[in-house]
Amino acid sequence: MRITITGDVADFERRAKAFLRRDPLRYTVLATIIANRTGGLDNSPDAYFLTAYDGDTLRGVVTRVGGREIYVSELPTDGFDPAVRALAEVVPGAGGVEGADGIASRFAARWSAVVGVPHRVSFVNVLYRLDALESPDVAGTPRRATESDRDVCVDWTRAMRVEAGIPDIGWDAVAMRRRIAAGRWWLWERDGEPVSLAAHQIPAYGVARVGPVYTPPAERGNGYASAVSAHVSHTLRTRGLAVCLFADKANPTSNKIYRDIGFRPVGEFPHYVFD
Repeated sequence: MRITITGDVADFERRAKAFLRRDPLRYTVLATIIANRTGGLDNSPDAYFLTAYDGDTLRGVVTRVGGREIYVSELPTDGFDPAVRALAEVVPGAGGVEGADGIASRFAARWSAVVGVPHRVSFVNVLYRLDALESPDVAGTPRRATESDRDVCVDWTRAMRVEAGIPDIGWDAVAMRRRIAAGRWWLWERDGEPVSLAAHQIPAYGVARVGPVYTPPAERGNGYASAVSAHVSHTLRTRGLAVCLFADKANPTSNKIYRDIGFRPVGEFPHYVFD
């Protein structure tokens, strides 16, 4: 197994493009990482893109960008040990790993053995794909977020991550400004006031992923998250895109919301922390 690590996202995309096209739904996170880097939305330092080859055939892809957790998109059985050892040399203090069920768990176990730190499951995301969309009848209207909504979007995104126990990725006002300017952040308004938020990632290989989605606690129970998520999903589907999203398996409310508007589960993606 031949392992390569590069910080050049353009070179990495060239290597991984055919791999991604085989299953753009399963590899939606990887595709988004690449799109955000090449599109200038993520300029964070310390990007590591690992590829695992069997001869000239690409068999595995792993990333670690901007101090976030390692993300394992795919690895063959004989690729875990060399991939872990290669990454442990450049990011020995990595805080965790996420990926498809079975792959992430095996990587986490190998990391613990090589680096000498224990691992545990922090949360599990369920990947959903949109089937037949059902748009709920909810009071209010959707609109795209604008520069004047920047602080609300930053605050709500941080609140969502704290509530979900997800590490803060450090988005500041400048980073949010770029995302809002791209036109992919939406608010649901009631009586002229924002009550819920939904965004979507850069479409890649025919797939667009909805998220983040957040409603402040005081506005919950009114269907706003369902409504704004359905609206964003509809705008994506009308562009001919397949639509997907992740939901925390431990959150029965969000899972019910997404199932009720037409999303169907595809698989589970556990997140492990090293501590």
